[in-house]
Amino acid sequence: MTKLTKKSATSPSNIAFIKFWGKKDSKLNIPFNNSISMNLDSCLTTTTVHFMNNLKEDEIVIDCKRVDGEARERVVKILDIVRSWAKIKTKAKVSSINNFPADVGVASSASAFSALALAASSSAGLKLSKQKLSILARLGSGSASRSVIDGFSEWKKGTSNNNSYAVQIAKPSFWDLRDIVTLVSSEKKEKSSTEGHSIATSSPYFEKRQKDLVVRTKKLKKALLEKDFNTFGNLLEKEAIDLHVMAMTSVEPIFYLNSTTFAVMKALRDLRVKEIKGYYTMDAGPNIHIICRQKDADTINRVIKRVAGVKSTIINRPGLGSRLTNNHLF
Repeated sequence: MTKLTKKSATSPSNIAFIKFWGKKDSKLNIPFNNSISMNLDSCLTTTTVHFMNNLKEDEIVIDCKRVDGEARERVVKILDIVRSWAKIKTKAKVSSINNFPADVGVASSASAFSALALAASSSAGLKLSKQKLSILARLGSGSASRSVIDGFSEWKKGTSNNNSYAVQIAKPSFWDLRDIVTLVSSEKKEKSSTEGHSIATSSPYFEKRQKDLVVRTKKLKKALLEKDFNTFGNLLEKEAIDLHVMAMTSVEPIFYLNSTTFAVMKALRDLRVKEIKGYYTMDAGPNIHIICRQKDADTINRVIKRVAGVKSTIINRPGLGSRLTNNHLF
């Protein structure tokens, strides 16, 4: 008989250097293209799961609030998969908390579902490989497949549920990059990433982007592995702009960026004239990720925090992926 125990996991958000935007299979979260990312050591979700025989239904608490609707359905979907793999019917108590704002373009779903995948599977007595764990996390949120892996990863798009998962490109210690997460808004997005994915193919630039990505992904991966920071940064910004052009030209258009986003972008360009180099990227939201080298991080952070409209910053190193912890939430 399967031994059911309380398990907790901590998992990072990640920043995508090459984005995924649009799903070939929305049910399985299979993307149109590979994506490349770095895990963030200071933007974390911790989740505790306990399958308990005395529960009549799953109890799900996120950031100290009971959840229902779509949020609950997405969590239960992962719990149901775990139950089927473990051959149990037991309901679970789930509690999850972020140490950073959710739903603002800092990939909170990536950290949330990768933490849930590890905590739930472990609570049910399963010992999943990194590949299997990446697949499970992907079924909750596509970008969560990358948060499972330590350091820098590439999500292979695959063609089916069994071959769409992330693999490691490099360990966290490989390159002394920093990601200065620059919060310019803490408001929940009007349009979620899920909505954006669903209309991505309506953009007239979708097909061109897919063609361009074949070369861009290879070039960015090469620049990363060779630590060619200038080439890497230029590709990073081109990719970020492309994502938002896609969003703005979809039917209906989605406008994620705000005036402070553009002010931060200008401040970075001004710093580069002085050979202080940081490059921007944005996910589906107004907040900016500034990628720089360790030697420039403090200087860039001081300048950016003075830009009008910037609320706060979080400096991240390349981080570990999902891992178990004894810091239980209940």
